[in-house]
Amino acid sequence: EIRQMPNTVYSTYGMTETLSHVALRRLNGPEASPYYHPFPSVTLSLSPDNTLVIDAPLVCDERLVTNDVARLLPDGSFAIIGRKDNIINSGGIKIQIEEVEERLRPYIMGDFAITSVPDEKLGEAVTLLTEVTNVTGSLLSRELMGCLPKYQRPRFVLKVEAIPKTGSGKIDRAACRELARNIITKTL
Repeated sequence: EIRQMPNTVYSTYGMTETLSHVALRRLNGPEASPYYHPFPSVTLSLSPDNTLVIDAPLVCDERLVTNDVARLLPDGSFAIIGRKDNIINSGGIKIQIEEVEERLRPYIMGDFAITSVPDEKLGEAVTLLTEVTNVTGSLLSRELMGCLPKYQRPRFVLKVEAIPKTGSGKIDRAACRELARNIITKTL
């Protein structure tokens, strides 16, 4: 809907620590972009963990290392991939939860969340929590075959009453992980 609006619409990127926003991303019109563009006084880099490092001397005295996993382009623009604390290590492969959810969004109508449960062989197993009753194993497997690489495919699909949310309406990642572990423990 935003793409169709006649006025220019931007998404901003900023943190409490910077006391302000440090980048903009155009959401509509011919200049719409999936990438944020930092303000001229802002310099960005990536930490060894691929998290965004912000140097914004006009708004913050210190260089900030965020928990946002980012992709930094040669022109200085960037995309946020997800949060460092939302990575599943399954069989030695690091899987970004938000990336998997974005790929699944066109196929699952209703609330769902990707989380993990402990796995003896893999360390962590990708797990899908869903409120949707018509997401069956066979339907899901067909859809996933085309949209997710094998290592990102959920090993478990768990139907839940409600996806845990924070007070601000975001997915409560810790509560999802706990809920999935409790369900798996009871079923095994």
